[in-house]
Amino acid sequence: MRMKNRKGFALPLVILIIAILTAALAAAFTATSAEIETNSAQRSTNRAFNIAQSGLEQFLVRRNEVGFCQACMADPTDSTNNGLDSARVTVSKGFVDVIARRVRPYVDNNNPALYFIKARGVDTSKSGALGGAARATKGERTVGVYAYWNTNTMKVLGSWTSLTGLNKKGTAGVISGIDECGRADTVAGVVVPRGDLNITGNWTAIGDPPADTFKTTAQLEAGVGIDWNAVRNGSAIQADITIPPGNFPDVAWFMADTINRWPIIHVLGDFGLPNKGQGMLIVDGDLSINGSDMWDGVILVGGKLTSNGINTVAGATVSGLNKLLGATPDTSEINSDNAIANGNKNFLYNSCKVSRATTAMRSYKVMPNTWMDNVVSW
Repeated sequence: MRMKNRKGFALPLVILIIAILTAALAAAFTATSAEIETNSAQRSTNRAFNIAQSGLEQFLVRRNEVGFCQACMADPTDSTNNGLDSARVTVSKGFVDVIARRVRPYVDNNNPALYFIKARGVDTSKSGALGGAARATKGERTVGVYAYWNTNTMKVLGSWTSLTGLNKKGTAGVISGIDECGRADTVAGVVVPRGDLNITGNWTAIGDPPADTFKTTAQLEAGVGIDWNAVRNGSAIQADITIPPGNFPDVAWFMADTINRWPIIHVLGDFGLPNKGQGMLIVDGDLSINGSDMWDGVILVGGKLTSNGINTVAGATVSGLNKLLGATPDTSEINSDNAIANGNKNFLYNSCKVSRATTAMRSYKVMPNTWMDNVVSW
C-alpha cells in the first residue's frame, strides 16, 4: 500500500537545506579566516625579518653613540667584564632586541675579542589581521652574525706629522713625542719628509727620534696609515658634526660634559679654530690655530696647518693629508705648503687623549660569511 498523505514534508526539507548551507558557509568562513590569518602571520614574519636586520645594522653603526646602547661594556677588550652588550632598538611598528655575547676574549691585536650578535625583531603592527583586530601573536624573527671588536684606530708616527713639511719659527715652544699619560712608547716629536724641516733659531723637538726626517715623501705617505679619501667622503669616519651646515660648539658646550663630549667634527673646507675643545677635528682644507686656543685629541688636516701664538694641542696631529690624493704644492713660493709653527706653542703626544678621541672608531667588524637567519631565540 502506498502512503498518500505527504503533509508536513516541506518543513523538514527546508530545515535540512538550511543546515547544509549553514555548515557550508561556516566552513568557507573558517577557511577564509584561517587563510587570512596565515597570510597575515607570514607578512608579519617578513616584516619582523626586515625589522631585525635593520636593528642589527643600526647596532653595528650606532653602538658607540651616547644613550643608544642601554647596557654596553665600557671596554669590550677587557676579559674581566661580563662580555655582554645589549640594546633595544625601536623602529616604526616594531622593536629589536640586540645582544652581543662574547664567545672568545681578547688575546692580542691578531686575536681580537670575538662576539656573536643576534637581533630579535618583533612586528607590533596590526595591519593584515581579520577585521582590523590585533593578532593573538606578534611576528618574530631573529638574525645573527659573528663579529670581532676592532681596536685598531690610529697609527701615530709622531706628535706632529706633516706630509708637506714644517717651518718652525722662534726658539720657544715644545713639540714632544713623549707620551703625556705614560702608557705608550715615545714617538718622534716631528715627522716630515726628508729635508723638509725648516727651523729658525736654536730650537729642537723632543722624542725618539726628536725629528724623523729619514723617509722620502713616498715612504711617509705609505706609512701614515690613513685612507684620507675615505675620511673626506665620510665612509671611514662618521662625523657627529659636519661644518657646514653645522656649527662649531662653544667652550660652554665642551665644558658641560668633559667626559662624554668628545665629538668627531668634520669641516668641509678651510677653518680657523674658534675656541678650545676636544675630540677629533677633521679639516679638508687649511686650518689655523691662533691665540691661546687649545685642542685635546686628534687633528687631521688636508692642507696647511698654521699655529700662531701660545696654544697647546695634546694628542696627535697630522697635516698635509691632501698629498695622499695626489695634490701638488704651489710652486710660486718655496715651501708654500709647509705647516707653520710660530711663537710659543706646544704639540704634545698623549696616547690617552688619542684613544679617547678615536673611541667612536672602535666598533664591531662583521666576519665575512657568518650571517644567519632564523636564529633560535633564548
